[in-house]
Amino acid sequence: MRTLRLVALSDDGRSLVLAADVPDSIDNGERFYLPIDDRLKAASRGDAQRMGQIELDAANALSPRVIQARIRAGETPEQVAHASGTPVERIMRFAHPVLQERARVAEQAQGARVRLSEGTQGVALEQFMSDRLRLLGADLDAVRWDSHRTDDGTWQVRAAWKAGHKSGTTKWSYDTSTRTVTPVDATTMDFAEGTRLVRVVPDVPAGLPASPPPRRTIAAVVEQPWVPEEEAEPAVEDDEVRNVVPVDGSPVDVLLSGDGGPEHDTVVFDRVDGEAEDPRAAIPAWEDIVFGVRRHR
Repeated sequence: MRTLRLVALSDDGRSLVLAADVPDSIDNGERFYLPIDDRLKAASRGDAQRMGQIELDAANALSPRVIQARIRAGETPEQVAHASGTPVERIMRFAHPVLQERARVAEQAQGARVRLSEGTQGVALEQFMSDRLRLLGADLDAVRWDSHRTDDGTWQVRAAWKAGHKSGTTKWSYDTSTRTVTPVDATTMDFAEGTRLVRVVPDVPAGLPASPPPRRTIAAVVEQPWVPEEEAEPAVEDDEVRNVVPVDGSPVDVLLSGDGGPEHDTVVFDRVDGEAEDPRAAIPAWEDIVFGVRRHR
């Protein structure tokens, strides 16, 4: 607890100017004002009996009827006690029945039908709120319901909700005679109509499941990469066949002499220029069979 010291009297003479009792070197210039009332005067004289009487008179100034009227209008017991300077224990003695009344009206309003701008009655308020709060991912068990009576005598119901980092409060006017509720402000109207869930369900005969929507078939053509054709490998040639044209002598002499003859065992002797082709050359001769030499005639 900080100790204060008297600095001066206020300019209007109705309050005392106080400051923290600290050395001037560390004084930050903060000042406090204390109203001069009957309790301060009695305290300055040390008259404890007079101070107790003043407190009792102040409590009696706020009658039970006034306390209940303020609680019924929406104030909390703590707010009434702080505003009137009355101990909260005294306020609670008269506020408890009114708090029960507010809770009962809020519970009854949850079963009332919702009436929007269209004029038609909808579902019950509790179900209406639950359907929309599920879309927001809110905790339905954490919704706080309350009610109070306005100056014109009608009851107003409030529902405070929270969904993650989002929160809000809807306000509904409750008509006890028709048991209907209507939005009070634009925020509640936006909540009721702006988040409306619309579903279009086709008529399906009883006992038959709804057919799924037709599916389109999409054909995909995969383009193969172009691969150049491999070049044909050159055919492996057989052993070289040499044409031997003898200068003089018979082919057999050339073959047996070993001069200029082929290294392999098959030799084809070409025709001499100007010599006509003999059709009998297609028939193998005896030397073809014996020596393996094909002769052109």
